[in-house]
Amino acid sequence: MHKIKVKCNRLAAAALLLVAVPVLGIVQPSPAGAIETISFGVLPVIQALPLFVAKEEGFFKAEGIDVELVPFRSSLEKDTALAAGRIQGYFGDMLTSIIMNANHVPVRMVATIYNTTGDQRMFAVLAAPGKGKPSLAELAEEGIAGASNTIIEYFISKLLAGEAPGTRLNMIEAKSIPSRVPMLLSSQVPGAALPEPLVTFVEMKGATVVADDRGIGIAPTVLTFTNKFLSERRTDTEKFLKATTRASSLISRNPEAVRPTMIKHARVPELLQDSFAIPVFVPLSIPKRVLVMDTYTWLREKGVLNSELTWSKMVQEGLL
Repeated sequence: MHKIKVKCNRLAAAALLLVAVPVLGIVQPSPAGAIETISFGVLPVIQALPLFVAKEEGFFKAEGIDVELVPFRSSLEKDTALAAGRIQGYFGDMLTSIIMNANHVPVRMVATIYNTTGDQRMFAVLAAPGKGKPSLAELAEEGIAGASNTIIEYFISKLLAGEAPGTRLNMIEAKSIPSRVPMLLSSQVPGAALPEPLVTFVEMKGATVVADDRGIGIAPTVLTFTNKFLSERRTDTEKFLKATTRASSLISRNPEAVRPTMIKHARVPELLQDSFAIPVFVPLSIPKRVLVMDTYTWLREKGVLNSELTWSKMVQEGLL
């Protein structure tokens, strides 16, 4: 199998939609004296749990802000909405924010909301049932279902660089994460890259973890806002982050108390809803400069980015 060459990524396509979206789709200001709603894009994933908890527990309201968590089924939908001005911020990975910036959608990362520490994992590469446990290099050459120019490819590339430099990664394009599950379990592909809790689910079905990001911390999840929002509503941004930090603390102190919220908002297979270990969320922190710049450099070297970006163009400091 051969890796499909990607000539244009989903974020570039999303950015191009700026010229095609009606004015009515853009967030409009509220009447004078009213609390302006913050429209924030989210995906139904575990890493976004503090945002769901902050909303359901009334932490945003306690800070005096009105937050609408806008759900999206895919990253493409979310990225398109941001480029069109229908949301003012979003939850996602570093690559998304950096590519958005390079495609003339001015945004900045403001905080890291989740990262793998200690014995926690979020992403893993797995071999199909019956394949035993090949090395990561062997599986990479045979074929791994995932998506090019995404956090998944970055994660695998970094692991390969440390374990088997020079190994060719044969990425079998499967942009829909849920679609990789049946592909892997039916052995349509030799291997696949998946996030939790799907990693645990396919393990229970016979797949074997070949490598994961346990304790490595190279694929953090971040909170990002548009430059316009940050310049006009700095105080509201600080309140948003304060409420989210409060939610992260609650999850870490009493994870079982938020299990109903996790089941309601995150894609957790029914088999795991009562048993999946809820991750520990540490207080929000500024994205690490070394990770931001390494991600940016990787994208530049792959030819995904043509624009030169500085740290200050990618990250907004001083809000935490």
